[in-house]
Amino acid sequence: MADYHSTCHPDHLEPLELEILHRRDAFGLPPKAAQDALVEVFFKWVAPILPVVDRDAFLRQYESAEDPPSILLLQAMLMVASRCSISQQSSTEHTVSPRTFYKKAKALYDAGYETNLITVVQAVVLLGAYWEGPDDLTESGIFYWSRLGIALAQELGLHDSERYTGLQPSERGLRKRIWWTLYTRDRSVAAAFGRPLHINPNDCTVELLTESDFVEYDGNAPSEPTGEVQARFFMEYVKLCQLMDLGLCLNLSARSTQDARSAGAAQCELGLNEWLVACPPELHWRQTRHTFLSAILFSTFYTIVCQLHLLQAPFSSKESQSSAFHAASTIVSIMETLLSHNELQYSPTFIICHAVTSFVTLKHQMDASLPSLLHGIRLTLESNLELLEALAKTWPIATLFLDFFQTMTAPDQFSKLLSVAVEECHKRAIGDKQDDPEAPRRPTSFKRPKLQQVVLPQSRVVFQILARETQRRQTALLRSQGSGTASREVETTPFGSGSGATPGSADGISPGDLGDALESCEPTAVLRNLREIIRIGNSQGADNAT
Repeated sequence: MADYHSTCHPDHLEPLELEILHRRDAFGLPPKAAQDALVEVFFKWVAPILPVVDRDAFLRQYESAEDPPSILLLQAMLMVASRCSISQQSSTEHTVSPRTFYKKAKALYDAGYETNLITVVQAVVLLGAYWEGPDDLTESGIFYWSRLGIALAQELGLHDSERYTGLQPSERGLRKRIWWTLYTRDRSVAAAFGRPLHINPNDCTVELLTESDFVEYDGNAPSEPTGEVQARFFMEYVKLCQLMDLGLCLNLSARSTQDARSAGAAQCELGLNEWLVACPPELHWRQTRHTFLSAILFSTFYTIVCQLHLLQAPFSSKESQSSAFHAASTIVSIMETLLSHNELQYSPTFIICHAVTSFVTLKHQMDASLPSLLHGIRLTLESNLELLEALAKTWPIATLFLDFFQTMTAPDQFSKLLSVAVEECHKRAIGDKQDDPEAPRRPTSFKRPKLQQVVLPQSRVVFQILARETQRRQTALLRSQGSGTASREVETTPFGSGSGATPGSADGISPGDLGDALESCEPTAVLRNLREIIRIGNSQGADNAT
């Protein structure tokens, strides 16, 4: 084992403390060749998703014997990289487990070895990526390091734009990247595990990232910039995490009302469509032009679509079910492509949450009444289990989910669901008119749902809520202000539907008309109605406040 240069130890530690760190092998490092390989893995696969280390500045120190990098930061970087490349390590002579690096980095942190607080925050962000087993979700695990990193960053003022005044461009960019990385970790952890948020966006004034924040400077001159695609990837990933505030994380707040949650879900759905339209073309994922970063980005996107659907279950609409099925299947397809390109092992921790969300969404679809669709879902679930088995080689925690999910997809359960589905299809084919023996028996036509938009999973729900709310508002206004004033007020509330019906009219809207409107609705009309339900939810909040 190589060892960290002893002359670099800080002066504030007592000899006994240094002796304890030496006994814990906190300064022990693998051979230089192994270090080089892990550092390369870090900057190629980890840094685009956790961009908290300046590559050029670190590599200059890494190659210097007089001014080596922080041992705390180095151990944390080696820990994350060793997790990603653990399958390759097993075939070499020298193997170091992620837990070994984690224990060394944690010992250094607990001893207060590092004095540079920015470096401490960098290491804490990376330590938050350690996930070995269930205990790592609580004590000294994901949540611990995430909360700690946020607290340290707020102490340094990384959330406050005024604290960036006077900083050099490279330092300003690094601090902004650290803050927004903590923000993405906070949102992804909260959405995945149902934990409360720790960053309130109303308390933050730091600007969004730009491509210039990813440019490093050597003195006063910019060095070779980080790839534009990597910068744009992380900027788009931050936007997706911001959308989690609306549809997912808002449901975690005990103080949020149902009206606020409905409005937030509609805003999230609208934001997903706007994000999809504005996303740079080079980041769009297609199986025929697959890239690692586009796969990670769109796996996150489709996971949010699935989570929006699951929040509505079991009262989700048919469009929501269709969108969720498409999204869950696409997640499996993305992960299969990552596996075929030998890239699944380099995926971040939250790829496990994507696989779990996809499985749960598909399991909800097992109640479908079409045998052919049921068989397709079963095949996709089996593929999901195979992917979890592959993930378990890198992330042992995936084994727990794999064992649990295998008990939910036993062959006898599928056979039972299949028999029920066949019986339902038979009833539809002959016409189920047992309650009316004189009614003519004719086959019930089956309409395959048209998937007009991948997103917009709540469009039918939105139409129904709008119909109810506009009628309710009309009735209330008629009672309080008179019919003339109320009619003028309601007429200013358009309800965009495919048939052009206006729910605010005197006769309202019948269930049949609503069904016709739902069948013929266009994505543009649904977008208008999403904005309308947001406006209605906000106006209700204002009315309640007064």
